[in-house]
Amino acid sequence: MSDSPAYDKATLAWELPWQDDWVTACTFVGPQRKLAAGNRRGDILLWDLPAEPGAERPLPVRRLEGHTNEITRLVATPDGKTLISASYDHTIRFWDMNAPGAGTAEIILDASDRAAVVKKLGAKAPPPEPGVQVATQTASQVLTGHPDWIVGLSLSGDGRTLLSGDDAGNVIVWDTASAQERRRWQVTRWVFGMALSPDGQTALVAERFPLVFTPADHHRGAKLWDVATGEVLHDLTKLLDKVYIGAAAFSPDGKLLALGQGNETSKGKLFLIDPATGEQIRELAGHAPGGVHDVRFSADGKTLFSCGRDTMLRVWNVEDGQQLAEVGKPRGGQFKDIWHALGLSADEHWLAAADMSGLVAVYHA
Repeated sequence: MSDSPAYDKATLAWELPWQDDWVTACTFVGPQRKLAAGNRRGDILLWDLPAEPGAERPLPVRRLEGHTNEITRLVATPDGKTLISASYDHTIRFWDMNAPGAGTAEIILDASDRAAVVKKLGAKAPPPEPGVQVATQTASQVLTGHPDWIVGLSLSGDGRTLLSGDDAGNVIVWDTASAQERRRWQVTRWVFGMALSPDGQTALVAERFPLVFTPADHHRGAKLWDVATGEVLHDLTKLLDKVYIGAAAFSPDGKLLALGQGNETSKGKLFLIDPATGEQIRELAGHAPGGVHDVRFSADGKTLFSCGRDTMLRVWNVEDGQQLAEVGKPRGGQFKDIWHALGLSADEHWLAAADMSGLVAVYHA
């Protein structure tokens, strides 16, 4: 990077409306400013962001079609050539970022605003404006090994190994080049959080059951697994007593593991773990009230980013655990709008948040 991002001075560049439904996933793709986001209906949109934050708000350029239920996770290969999506429709799909469009479609980005005008004015409402014309695309590969909702997806640092997990407790390791399953194992309950180490050798899998529980029937767990053998390396469950892990990420060198407390009424704490020993190194204040939905490290591993139910994106100094910046504004607590996922551009000057209210918030630092 030519200069260091000043996250404490980050400004809102654009709110990209997508009022069709909740926006549930987002990520940047490749070295430029290509942004991908998915929603609860199973649609995925792509934007090419302008170079300057003061430019006119961009419109989506492409819709990726094929999923039939909520997009839960989006990850991009390191070379930016492939986007990978996971969904409640039990499939994982690979999307070639260099593929030509298959056709065109008109999409409506302001559906809620249009409905409000019709409700207010009735027959006097003006004719609606045309929607946005975008290219359409279908998946280059579809993986169908999961029998239930896929809630976890993580990619190794070299992009060769993919890890996925579902609500039936299945954890599957995939070879991305061949799109073939390498190994699978079973955990006790629902997969609730997941991360794969950069070298593809260690997996963090967190579990939860049920969604609403009484103290007598609840289950939680968090374990580090050997990907090659499917054996447990470290059980973090006792270390993280009474904590559900909803978000997880390894540092780029694999020497740190960040975990985010994910249940709805929690204090939203963050934990830094040594994956070699399974010991906790540090606890961060986190997001309160409510859980953490996504975490990720900067390329040098010195900065941690997190987002959650408080509709805030928080930036942390990994070395001392101190908060460096708050990006965004709280909007009424953990049971209102949620930031489901965050994206960080390759140059680390752009941040994106997938907003439950029906938009993608893009910040520049």
